[in-house]
Amino acid sequence: MKIKFFLLSIVVLVALGWIAYNNYFKYRNALSIAFVGPLSGEGAAAGKLMIQAIQLYFDYVNQRGGINGKQIILQAFDDQNDPEQAKQRALEIVKSKDNFIAVIGHWYSSASISGGKIYQAHQIPAITPGSSHIKVTQGNPWYFRNIYNDKATSLFLAHYIKKVFKQNQVTIIHETADYGSYIAETFVKKAQSLAITIENNWQYHNQDKNLDAVFQQFVERLKAIKDKAGIILLAMQASEGVKLVKLIKEAGIKTPLIGASSFSEETFRNGFDANPIERENPGYYTNDIYVATPLLFDTANEQAQLFFEAYKEQYDEEPDWSAAYAYDTAMVLVEAMKQANLKGVLNSLAADRKELRDTLARFTNIHDAVKGVTGFNYFDNHRDAQKLVSLGVYKQKNLVSALTQFHVMRNPNEIADIQQAIQNEQVLVIDNRYMYKTHVVYAGIKVHEISHIDMKQLVYNLDFKLWFRFLKGDFNPTDIQFTNAVDPQKLNSQLAKPLEDCKETLDKIVYCVYRIRGDFHADFLANYYSYKKHVVGIGFRHRTLTRNNLIYVTDMLGMGLNQEKSLAQYLSKTHVLGPAEGWLIDRVWFFPDIAKEYSAGDPQHLNAPEGIVEYSRFNAAIQLKQDQFSLRGSIPYKYAHDTMILSGALFLFLAIAASSKKKLSKYIWFFQVIFAFLWLLSGEMIFADWLAQKTNPYQMKHIIRTFDILWWLIPAFLITEALERFIWTPIQEKVGPIPNIIRHFFALFIYLLAIVGITVFVYEQQFTSLLATSSVLAMIVGLAVQINISNVFSGIVINMDHPLELVIGSKLVNLMKAKLSISTGEPLG
Repeated sequence: MKIKFFLLSIVVLVALGWIAYNNYFKYRNALSIAFVGPLSGEGAAAGKLMIQAIQLYFDYVNQRGGINGKQIILQAFDDQNDPEQAKQRALEIVKSKDNFIAVIGHWYSSASISGGKIYQAHQIPAITPGSSHIKVTQGNPWYFRNIYNDKATSLFLAHYIKKVFKQNQVTIIHETADYGSYIAETFVKKAQSLAITIENNWQYHNQDKNLDAVFQQFVERLKAIKDKAGIILLAMQASEGVKLVKLIKEAGIKTPLIGASSFSEETFRNGFDANPIERENPGYYTNDIYVATPLLFDTANEQAQLFFEAYKEQYDEEPDWSAAYAYDTAMVLVEAMKQANLKGVLNSLAADRKELRDTLARFTNIHDAVKGVTGFNYFDNHRDAQKLVSLGVYKQKNLVSALTQFHVMRNPNEIADIQQAIQNEQVLVIDNRYMYKTHVVYAGIKVHEISHIDMKQLVYNLDFKLWFRFLKGDFNPTDIQFTNAVDPQKLNSQLAKPLEDCKETLDKIVYCVYRIRGDFHADFLANYYSYKKHVVGIGFRHRTLTRNNLIYVTDMLGMGLNQEKSLAQYLSKTHVLGPAEGWLIDRVWFFPDIAKEYSAGDPQHLNAPEGIVEYSRFNAAIQLKQDQFSLRGSIPYKYAHDTMILSGALFLFLAIAASSKKKLSKYIWFFQVIFAFLWLLSGEMIFADWLAQKTNPYQMKHIIRTFDILWWLIPAFLITEALERFIWTPIQEKVGPIPNIIRHFFALFIYLLAIVGITVFVYEQQFTSLLATSSVLAMIVGLAVQINISNVFSGIVINMDHPLELVIGSKLVNLMKAKLSISTGEPLG
């Protein structure tokens, strides 16, 4: 009991020391970041989403060692979206003893403008994920904006209404606060140049105590003018938009509504949930409202899909664009902090802040940009992010992509006759930038069966239903090309025969459905590798139309992605994988990305940068893992780093203790086994994650194999140690020294078994062929050295019998001496 208590005490003391280090010493020189936003009041939902997203990224960085060994601490301040509260919170931040290196916030533009004056005076860099008024960064070199400004919103909406909706009449309802008033002002100016008539321009005061009555007056006016209102543009904050939209919908007004970015926030989307009609018919109030938005998850990149999954898993709720932009803001700030080489001590605080601001200011082009969830993050000379505005439309409370989007033309030489393209409205000029008018095609897939899986050849058979939804004349499904098909021509022939005739709606939206079955290549996604897992699914692009002309988006509503909590669980329940296949569905995700290919001398693409043509590609990816029990990967990553260091240190300590404390060696061995396996489990995760960022997938595959080998060699080592401590040492204490050749023989046998395991399970060689080869080899070697083997074992037997022979021989000598002494009467020496 004393021995067990001693060993347990050592383990507890080491653990307590490590916990103390993690909770005090590690954070003693931490880098502090302040977040300021609405944590209470009507805008609290957006504040909650943002702070959770920022903390999610900071946790990711801290678990990987922080910034140059320093952890990041986030502290939140509540400004309630009020300018005066924002000013007070800003003063608290600059006077705080926590020595904040930077600020993320605010949310409302009025709050950012108020707090920005304090940050500028005290020279602390600030970056907002959502304040879009132009005055936020104007004249303030210490403020950065990681979103487009309101001018971009106004210009986008004006062109969309004119060029896509083909409307010439607009009614504007806006607030007098900075956000809405500026959008309305810039929209009116642009509308004049586009020959759009502003039929009505109504405003209200945000602080009006009779705001409900004012909104009711607006509704009565709209009812009176009926169709003469044109499209109704609502430029206001989300909370006030909820009140006005509710009145408009209940009044039965069918005039199209279009809102600014605030209407894409969760505050607006969920603002109607308390109404009985909305609970019975989700989306009753929001359906068919068009919204300018910074991000649409159905058109977003793979990184956005991974963020969406991670956020939902961590917080059990879905993020909106505010969370995504807050996440990217944290990412940009961390990257700048890494490059700034901060000292992180009190005496250097002012210099660190200055260096951080200067580093942020150097992110001025796409080559220096930080690629994140919302795209490439970098700033112009006014410290405004170069992000695009998208247009979404509400369907069943979900904001999905409109069927036409605008994209920046990065190289005007891509088109031979740019003026003709402008005249044909294929290209628009918005704020002195050429923009493509890009068609959107919705794509969806329903998997029926995954079979004939051969991961040695990386081939499988897939049976699935594929459908498209698009504007008439924009797209032909027969023109797609599967990028991972074994026989593309065979699959394309199946696209010539839809399950039924394509359907067309009154607003010229076409819907086509196909049933496809064929062989595909696995692991078709570039730059992606996961240990002992494989990716199956499909990828396709258009044969001729580049991403400037056409983009694919995921039909999230059609595939039920807004309802199923886990699509992997859903596919598992539908038995798309039979038990005989030996695989399980681990993860499912859908996303569009960019497929890059050389122009191959095509005259249409001779002006493409570096001769590379970019196509929009749709990906449906299903990650499979083997159907077998395994503890590998079972330790959560956030505990893996500490577990690896702690278990490694304790293993070494116990190894030293075992060499000096022979009596404790048996007990120590059990602890060593536990810590060795903990080190393997956690170390594998840490090294795999680190290597994934440093190497390509091909190299990653071979490096990870090292751990496969360690999982055989370390247990072999522990078993040989067990033999030494539990078998050889006790025998030696009873009968004397054990010949080393016996110990070495059994140790060699154990390691040979480990090598066989490595050959069969790591390198996947057939055991029967290996056994036959090794048997023949063993027979040849045995015949060659049989005499030597016989001599060795004879020596072993003699060596084992030697102590007994000495005892018997000495007794015989003594007996003979005694007899001679008796016969002669003289003692024998």
